[in-house]
Order: sequence, then structure tokens, then C-alpha cells
Amino acid sequence: MFIHWFPGHMTKAYRLLEENLRLVDSVIYVLDARAPISCINEEFDKLIKNKPVLYVINKSDLISKFDLTQCLNLFKKLNKTCVSTNSLSQDGAKIVKEALNSLHLNLIEKYTKKDAIRTPRSVVIGVPNCGKSSLINNLIKRKKLETANRPGVTRSIQWIKIDKNIELMDSPGLLFPDFKNQDKAFKLAAIGSIKDERFDFLELAEKLFTKILEIDPNIITSRYADIHKFNSSSTLENIAFSRGLLLSGGKPDIERAAKTFVTDFRKGFLGKVCLDLSLMQEDDVDKGE
Repeated sequence: MFIHWFPGHMTKAYRLLEENLRLVDSVIYVLDARAPISCINEEFDKLIKNKPVLYVINKSDLISKFDLTQCLNLFKKLNKTCVSTNSLSQDGAKIVKEALNSLHLNLIEKYTKKDAIRTPRSVVIGVPNCGKSSLINNLIKRKKLETANRPGVTRSIQWIKIDKNIELMDSPGLLFPDFKNQDKAFKLAAIGSIKDERFDFLELAEKLFTKILEIDPNIITSRYADIHKFNSSSTLENIAFSRGLLLSGGKPDIERAAKTFVTDFRKGFLGKVCLDLSLMQEDDVDKGE
């Protein structure tokens, strides 16, 4: 299975982001907790350069506290400013605001001494469907940006005033122009950052099943308790039998089984799963590899 998706609007968005980065003081880098290292985009690093960065591990409610702590400790060890949040939680908005104000402290003091009126500006970046717009809506305490649980909803640069100390620039979710690392591509597809139409969905489901089985077999049996009762060599057929997803004549509906399994993962019905545990090495965070 080879995965690649880089639509035309992303090329334009990269150019717009590069042009507008000179207008911001810092970067809010949103990462999906289910694959935080795989969400790191080397192309962003080239654009960000020396601007201060606040990493936000978003959707943190979808992984275990232990895995989240491992991730946060890794960023801390690398002297990277990082917080975790569920973008739908008001507590999460408060955490992000406090961290951002701390990041801008020197800037705020500088302009205060000069009696200058200047609101610090930040750009929000991340891969598609990582929760950037939901996070911003939560920060402003109302729905101002369109959101959806699918990639490619935000298509243009937007400025949003949060309060007197924060102005944000929202950017479209951007992927990598060249998916050399297909393991990262698989994980981004699994969390919904790549459109389902752009890859073999049945192969994704099979690979995701194998990956989760490696992480913890109990994750599978807790959701599909009777899956081992069926003797098919096909994982998807066993899921279909377990869930009663059958075609006429009692044949397993593997397409529905694949959709059910991947949806169960994406919505957290399988439990708290982080796909990037094996990648949580120092160099991986710096390189996104």
C-alpha cells in the first residue's frame, strides 16, 4: 500500500504561510496525540526557522495518561515548550493561553515599556484534522471557524483576535509534499489526516489491526470479545463475523468490517491508543522521522 496525498491547494497554502510568517511572533504547532511524532512536518521546520514554538498535544483524551506523560517528558527533555489539551475542553484553552502568554512574556514587556500597543501574533499549524480550528474556536469561546472530522476543511489563511494579548493566524492543514516515510503516511491515514479515497482502505484496516495488536492485544479483545471464535485467516472477515456484518448467504462484509474497525479507532471506541510509542526517541521529534 503506497499512500500519497498533496492536493493543489496545499501548494498555494505553503506559499501563503511562508509569506505571512514574517507577520507572526511565534508558532502554535498542533499535534494529534494518537500519532504526535508522525504529525511533525519537516517542511514546517524549514519555514519556522528561529521563531519560538508552542507544541500542543491535542486530543490527549484519546491516549492513556502514561503515554501522554512519556510524550510530554520527551519534549521537555529536548527543551521544547509543550502542553497537552483536549481541544473541546475549556481547561485546555486556559492551558494553551497561559503557555502562549509565557512564550510572549519578553515581547509583552518590551512593548509595555515603550507604551506601544501591539498584540502578539501566533500562527497555528498542523497536519489536516489535528484539531487546529476546534482549538481556536475553544480559545475564542464560540464557533467562528468551520470544523469537521475530515481533512481539508480549512483552505485559506484566517486572522482571529483572541484577546488583547493574543491574535492568531489559522492555516490550512498541510501534509508533506513527498511521503518518503510510508510508516508516517500510514499513521496519518489511520488518524484521518489523509482522505480515505486516496489509499486502499482495506489494507489500512488490516495494517492498523496488526499495529494495535503489537501495542496491546487486549485492545482488540476488549472491543471484539469473541473475535477468536472465528477461524478465518482474514482479520476483516473475523471482525465481520464478530459484529454480524454479513452479506446475503452469510458471507462476511469485509468493506463494512474495515470501516467499522477504523471508525472504532478514530472515535476512541477501541480505547486509548498511541501509534507512535516506538518513535518517541529524541531524534524523531527533531526530524519528524
